Amino acid sequence: MMLLKKKIYFLTLISVLFFPAAFMISNYIVLGAHLIHDYINGTDTPFIAYENYIYVFSIFFILILLYVFFLSKIIINISSEIRLLSHLIRNIAKDQKYPEPVAPQVLKNSEMKHLGESINILIDRLKYNQDKYRESEEMRKRYLDQLSHDIKTPLSIIKINLFYLKTKQNVDEAIDEINKNADIITTLSERIYHKNYLNSDSIITHMSPINLNNCINDIIEKWKNALSHKKIKYTSNIDSNIIWELDRVWFERLFDNILQNVLYHSMAGHLTIEGVRDNGQEQLIITDDGVGFDLEKQLQRSNQKGLNIIHEVPKLLNLHIEIDSSDSGTRIMLTKI
Repeated sequence: MMLLKKKIYFLTLISVLFFPAAFMISNYIVLGAHLIHDYINGTDTPFIAYENYIYVFSIFFILILLYVFFLSKIIINISSEIRLLSHLIRNIAKDQKYPEPVAPQVLKNSEMKHLGESINILIDRLKYNQDKYRESEEMRKRYLDQLSHDIKTPLSIIKINLFYLKTKQNVDEAIDEINKNADIITTLSERIYHKNYLNSDSIITHMSPINLNNCINDIIEKWKNALSHKKIKYTSNIDSNIIWELDRVWFERLFDNILQNVLYHSMAGHLTIEGVRDNGQEQLIITDDGVGFDLEKQLQRSNQKGLNIIHEVPKLLNLHIEIDSSDSGTRIMLTKI
């Protein structure tokens, strides 16, 4: 801005000084021409100013026209650059797709270059914000999609326990499991509400020390009737001293989806859950003797929400996951990082 002011002051000063200077230059040009003429012709004619005014003023007006042409070129260049930048800003306001940044070599005036750099920064920032918004919306959609899938899990357990109530089998256990799964639906519903105010960088986890054996037993208890209904036997052997820093809600989502896959897709007859320490690492290993699946192929399918949750949620919980599956069964290993 200071540089622009200096340029304006300088051009104003030049314009003020130009007219007397141009008039003097015109006189000296005519005088010089007269002296050269005398020298060439070998004469010594005295120079009479008023007799040469027509030549002086002609040169003076020519110099003025040249100066006006010079100033007009500067103004036209600045005006064209302003129109270019104005058109660019209008495109930013009008279109969803942002224009390409201004090339520095297109602008000749240093102030316009500075303005062009500022517009380029604006374009880059808007592109970044738009990309973040799209990423946030995609993640929000995927997150809500997964939560809607998770709600189906307790609903399916409630449905199974309603069968036990109808047939008057394990009535107390069935009522207890219905209550637990109703609470889970409430918790997931609250997560859906809060997710509306989150972006892709702010998925909230509430980490706290959790006894892995107690946590798994509580989850298994909720699935007990469902596993029995599918005639799946299970054994659990977890070191009672294993304490993991986890978000319990997210971990239950992860384990519920693992059990749901075993229950509805594996055609397994036996499920084994082990919690062990191996070479200083603590691992949770879930094994079934079902039909298995192709991991890569299933992950590519958009409808495999449960498997996608199993694959992605461990990252939020600082867990490393390995999945080995074949026609003889599936083994999922969670390792605390």
